[in-house]
Amino acid sequence: MIRQLPPWLRALLTKALEIVRAPRSRWAIAGLVVVGLAVVAAIALTTHSALALRRFERAEARRATFVHAAGQLLAPGISVRAIDLGATLGRLRYVETRGAPGAPGQHRRTAAQWDIAPRGGGVDGATGRLRLDLRGDRITKVTLDNEPVSDVRLEGEVLTSAGDRVGEDYRPVQLGDVPPVAMRAILAAEDHRFFDHRGVDLVGLARAAWVNMRSGRVAQGGSTITQQLVKNRLLTPRRTVMRKLEEAWLATLIEWRYPKKRILEAYLNEIYLGQRGPLAIRGFGAAARSYFGKEIHQLDLGEAALLAGMARAPNTYSPAVNPERSRERRDVVLARMRELGWIDDDDLRVARAARVGVRGTPGGGQSAPYFTDHVRQEIEQLFDDDSLDRARGARIHTTLDLPLQRFAETALTRGLDRLETRHRALRRPAAGARLQGALIALDPATGRITALVGGRDYGTSQFNRATLARRQPGSAFKPFVYAAALAAPHGAPKLTAASIVEDTPVTLRVGDEDWSPRNYEDRYEGFVTVRRALEHSLNAATVRVGEAVGFKTVVDAARALGVHSRLSAVPAMVLGSFEVTPLELARAYVPFANGGVRPGGPTTLALVEDGDGSPVTIEEDARDRVLSVPEAYLMTSLLGGVVQSGTAAAARGLAAPGTLAGKTGTTNDGRDAWFIGYSPSLIAVVWVGFDDNEPHRLSGSDAALPIWIDFMRQALDAYPEKPFTPPPGIAFAEIDPTNGRVANRSCPLIVRETFLAGTEPPPCTEHGGVSEQFIDWWRRFRDWFKR
Repeated sequence: MIRQLPPWLRALLTKALEIVRAPRSRWAIAGLVVVGLAVVAAIALTTHSALALRRFERAEARRATFVHAAGQLLAPGISVRAIDLGATLGRLRYVETRGAPGAPGQHRRTAAQWDIAPRGGGVDGATGRLRLDLRGDRITKVTLDNEPVSDVRLEGEVLTSAGDRVGEDYRPVQLGDVPPVAMRAILAAEDHRFFDHRGVDLVGLARAAWVNMRSGRVAQGGSTITQQLVKNRLLTPRRTVMRKLEEAWLATLIEWRYPKKRILEAYLNEIYLGQRGPLAIRGFGAAARSYFGKEIHQLDLGEAALLAGMARAPNTYSPAVNPERSRERRDVVLARMRELGWIDDDDLRVARAARVGVRGTPGGGQSAPYFTDHVRQEIEQLFDDDSLDRARGARIHTTLDLPLQRFAETALTRGLDRLETRHRALRRPAAGARLQGALIALDPATGRITALVGGRDYGTSQFNRATLARRQPGSAFKPFVYAAALAAPHGAPKLTAASIVEDTPVTLRVGDEDWSPRNYEDRYEGFVTVRRALEHSLNAATVRVGEAVGFKTVVDAARALGVHSRLSAVPAMVLGSFEVTPLELARAYVPFANGGVRPGGPTTLALVEDGDGSPVTIEEDARDRVLSVPEAYLMTSLLGGVVQSGTAAAARGLAAPGTLAGKTGTTNDGRDAWFIGYSPSLIAVVWVGFDDNEPHRLSGSDAALPIWIDFMRQALDAYPEKPFTPPPGIAFAEIDPTNGRVANRSCPLIVRETFLAGTEPPPCTEHGGVSEQFIDWWRRFRDWFKR
């Protein structure tokens, strides 16, 4: 047993046994006590050190597990101007060259083409020689190694890490992203002997003590970068002698355990560098964006020296708080760099002459913070703590489309500001009480999120309304009622798009009370087609449709399409009287857009690679067919009518007819406004309301639809769309909407309607004589014979 112990512990125990066997004496007993205490202390120190190293490794593994956005898609029709391809390549550290790109990470552009040498990686990341032929700003042809391809993707940009925490403005960087000028500034400011010591710099401590003694104040610190990292990651901020000794001991252990470059990278991503409102700016990557609107590799000498100087007292030397003190501290760092010989006099003069100011990005250092919060939640649900702790160097590739994210953030902020400007009653003095909104975009093919904005300002509120807010969908629920009525899973459907329903005041008995739903502004249209009832969101007609098909059937249809929230088979349910999250509602619309398939989960992850680059299996929910392809197209046709001539007609001019479909949603008490719309390759939902459920008394058409239009206008400019294509199993017929029958030449009103093949209505007998009926009968017989 003793032989299995470490040599140092075995020696101590052997000595203790020798003392025990020696003649009893006070000195022997005292020696035994000393040895025993030494053994206990050694065991305690070893255990404490092992636990501290374990905690450090866990934090390091999570911080070093980077989360990436989707790589930028490049395909014919895409606008390089709208997606801002030049800025994307700049953030990815591509170098623009005059000649043809000779190595990965280079590119050249002219008016007619772009030549890019991509680095590959991620999901379908391209490698080789990529050429984009342009007409104006649109891609006309994509070739890879001189072979035409349908599309390619660049590598994805880094968003955050698995160790990101709510309430932080965080953008991790890799050591290779940090330019030499920034690296030297950091070392000059904090630890210029970093590569020479082993965690504790005795020379630096002596120098700091001498300087502080001569100045009569703490003018210089003696902590190394490793000690600062230990303090930030493992220890409390208390200033005691024991904590300082523990810091020095753990710093020595960290230096023994990890290479210098790994420690330096961890420090760059861990250091606190001020505040952006309530958000802590964590790491140099986030600070470069927050203060200068740049990536870290784009910093110049003066900017790098300013950020490096902030590390000692971030809020004291913040350019946003005290530009003059920030400038003084920057100049101290510059002088130190000159003293060390790392810059020359010209560099010093130019950097000192630069003006100090804040030019940060509007959203701060981190891209898509609401989205990254949701990614972190999904990671924690899918992977246990041990998996994450062992995954240092893993890469998580998400489905976020950064241009769409930028469009979504712009549209939501601009739309809410516009509503407050036009409606003075919506203004609130407190930032936390202002009108709020959420916008989510999904890929219909997968149901994965491509853009997500959970509120108007993450700095003010980190509550993610897109995924967590439970609100009544109102009329946005109605498509599930009509899907239940129009689908034909077991024979003929209850109704067709041409069926006539009554839109007059209705009263139903619910329990011991009467329930009487009202139409918007108390307007009723009498007898209308099913299409008209949905296009104009007629409540009374919808209740009658729900009653005809059965409220339990409606609940079953909504469940099948993806509504998981509590539903009761009561009349008010068909008007959206229950609560859902925006994400839940958006995913329930996915089968309408993708041909009838309900998506599985997760909602943000495309690929997870371990530290060796091998893919990690992600457990996904099953994808189930819940509508036939013709049934899904029929619903899209009806919802397309909402855009063409219904409550969302303001969006009609965005794209060619047949390209867009959607539904407004308004609750009767005016607390929630919605619009959910989609094209063949994009679904977007917008919700507008107050967090405290105060009524804003706006309809979905007034509040949510303009934001959706703004977003889709930008999205369609970047990624053009073609109309939906009718699938086999769909038939068209000209009908008389006054009676829902196939029209003849004498009918006063004729419209083209969409049907599941075989469900077309009989011919109209109200208009025209016998000859008209015979001609119409002959036409139908001829069409049947030609099938």
